[in-house]
Amino acid sequence: MIAVINLGNSNLQSVINALNFLEADYFVSDKSEELLKSDKIILPGVGSFSSGINRLKELKLFDFLKNEILVENKPFLGICLGMQMLFDSSEENNHESKGLGLISGTIVKLPKSDRYKIPRIGWGQSKVNFDFLSLSKDEIIDFYYIHSFYAKPKDRSVISIDSDNGIASAIKYKNIYGCQFHPEKSHKSGLKILNTFISL
Repeated sequence: MIAVINLGNSNLQSVINALNFLEADYFVSDKSEELLKSDKIILPGVGSFSSGINRLKELKLFDFLKNEILVENKPFLGICLGMQMLFDSSEENNHESKGLGLISGTIVKLPKSDRYKIPRIGWGQSKVNFDFLSLSKDEIIDFYYIHSFYAKPKDRSVISIDSDNGIASAIKYKNIYGCQFHPEKSHKSGLKILNTFISL
């Protein structure tokens, strides 16, 4: 059973639509006592790093999530802000808000580029560096992005997919998966990612 965490600041409905299409066994909640019943967790999110972290703390999910991921070893998928909050901090608010700290690194502002405007909204060509939830190494795939910041891990080996010469697009570390892009909006390849996570 998959738990989808409702932070109240995400494109929750598009994730729900994708899971319904895939006929996934899931529920949506923001209560720890209900989330305990899950065997996998999806955390979607949009907005600022600090607002996402503050919301986790308001819901008493900050330490709860760390326990579910690190101690209970539940497979976890963070989407967009849900991935960024896995890291130590973000320069978005001068590193004042500390992230979950499950992956070493920080969140930094997207560099200027002729390939996109900031915020980066739309499709971006992405390369699979390491096998990631049924996607194979060296595949080139277009994914749908909405972001102004991106993850900069200390250990680049956790970056499974990148785009635009090094922007981390997906990460994997042990039972932790993260997508900077929106798999639920990325057509067949995105649905393939979600379906494989469902089947773990």
